[in-house]
Amino acid sequence: MPRPDNESVSGLLLGRIRGIEVRINWSVAVIAWLLTWSLASNVFPSLSPGSTEVEHWIAAGFTAVGFLVGLLAHEMGHSVVAQRNGVEVRSITLWLFGGIAQLGDEPTDPGAALRIAAAGPVVSVGLGVTGLALRLAAGDTLTGAALLWFGSMSMVLALFNLLPAFPLDGGRIYQAWIWRRTGDRGAATRRAAGAGRVIGAGMIMLGLLEALAGGLLGGLWLVMLGWFLREAGQAEVAHSRVSPIVEKLTVAEVMSADPVVVKARTRLDAFVEDRFHGGRHAAYPVLDDASSVVGLLTINSLRLIPRSVWHERTIEECMTPLSGIPVVESTSPMTALLRVLDGRSDRRALVVDAGRLVGIAGRF
Repeated sequence: MPRPDNESVSGLLLGRIRGIEVRINWSVAVIAWLLTWSLASNVFPSLSPGSTEVEHWIAAGFTAVGFLVGLLAHEMGHSVVAQRNGVEVRSITLWLFGGIAQLGDEPTDPGAALRIAAAGPVVSVGLGVTGLALRLAAGDTLTGAALLWFGSMSMVLALFNLLPAFPLDGGRIYQAWIWRRTGDRGAATRRAAGAGRVIGAGMIMLGLLEALAGGLLGGLWLVMLGWFLREAGQAEVAHSRVSPIVEKLTVAEVMSADPVVVKARTRLDAFVEDRFHGGRHAAYPVLDDASSVVGLLTINSLRLIPRSVWHERTIEECMTPLSGIPVVESTSPMTALLRVLDGRSDRRALVVDAGRLVGIAGRF
């Protein structure tokens, strides 16, 4: 499912596809194990009783990996269409509830939003049809059983994602449809998110009933999915209310203008004696001898330097160089600042106009 940059799931970086980071969250290991165990213990013995237990486990492992690759293909469908519609895609992360394509920004028109949302289910349907077609060719073999399960689950994945529950793909399609009819993206988001909360509550109730009836694992899974939809829907509503306000702000309106600066060649002991007595800040832009900004010194980085060597070290040796610091212009929208700070532990950016430092801004 595509998600704006205010929502993300952390994960181990596996590589890049089309310039997009591909990450995997630790929770995928849980899903992979459950899938493998279920396939090897229940599904394949029923569909292919003539195969051995070892063969069932080997086929189950490959099928589970194939399913995860199918999830990645689903998210790549969103991502490729997003890129073609001028929307930046930062990363794809596989996690407990499937996959997330983290977008750098939201689509600017309902048509693009609809195309991006629909691309994932289209890919899943294509994988499902391909898997089922190959199963016909493979016949009643263990390979055929694996293809039958993969094709069927790909179709189920597509159908589930088409539920009109924000932030599922169907919910985003529903949002885009309302947005096109009304011209109000915020209102469309709130209506789609409301539908997601209702469907999420229904899934929680069904999950509890299934658990009470003896299907504990399946019931708990439905409860978790329902809870996720409700929480994600509420987050989307909050974001839709804040976004119009943020979009009207510029960096100049939120930055700290004319920040206190320090020279790169200053010794640390001299800096501490001078600045700490005159007022302490959390970060100081660093200038060279020509008064050009070259980096940023934070108090946190200073704490990592032993006091015993302060008289030997200069700020230039301890600062974060300009290449490692987000830089924006004062006229940039607030959303641009949020994008460059997203995912960074040090939530500060330097504001530079025509090569001249004019301020420092952060996300707090």
